[in-house]
Amino acid sequence: MKRPQPIINFTVNNKQKKPNNYDNGRSIPIEQQRKNLPIFHVRKRLLMEFEKHPTLIVIGETGCGKTTQIPQYLHELNMEGDGKIGITQPRRVAAVTIASRVAAETKSNLGQKVGYSVRFEDVTSSNTKIKYLTDGMLLREAMSDELLSGYNIVLLDEAHERTVHTDVLFGIVKQAQKARASHSSLQPLKIVIMSATMDVDHFSKYFNNAPVVYLEGRQYPVTVKHACEAQEDYVHSCLVTIFQIHKQAVVNHH
Repeated sequence: MKRPQPIINFTVNNKQKKPNNYDNGRSIPIEQQRKNLPIFHVRKRLLMEFEKHPTLIVIGETGCGKTTQIPQYLHELNMEGDGKIGITQPRRVAAVTIASRVAAETKSNLGQKVGYSVRFEDVTSSNTKIKYLTDGMLLREAMSDELLSGYNIVLLDEAHERTVHTDVLFGIVKQAQKARASHSSLQPLKIVIMSATMDVDHFSKYFNNAPVVYLEGRQYPVTVKHACEAQEDYVHSCLVTIFQIHKQAVVNHH
């Protein structure tokens, strides 16, 4: 696939000590866990791109830290100003658990600096600066506030899933950004589209040829193994593989 222009490639060479088989990471201080994420090594260059462009598309491999760390990096520089940073998730469980994790990383109570909003549950306050919410909740907010005036930065995560709500939000945030560009009383709206994989050409063109940042690197090495023969029942084969891994893997005592 031909990549759109401009392209920014950030290759992460994460030379970490191989983790002990009996250490699941809980014994590592939370601040060190943040530094161990691949995205930490390119945060300064990444923030430079955020400052230069009104819209940015970030493609990062699963586990690189983009969902939890990018909002924190933006907040640490106060790039949201008087508004909030909104991060959408396709599922409520993800919105709640990620918000809880980020609250722990920022050493704040959930619902204060970091909060979340899902159907029938809003854990935010007037002090909330980083807000995780389902795409359906942001869509509901946009129905009464089409300029999304409560947010100065909107991150649409897991964009490749292409839910109905997410697809509608693409149009809403684009129109809100355009309208706020000529609105003197509101800060310009910055948009970040995040995904592990998606049709970047299509999205870049839709957002006025927005630049694409590729975060190339994983936190842990990944080995791909193929079956010796073609499988007729893929579901059954997956289950067999899962049980094999469970049976053969080293027991974690933590």
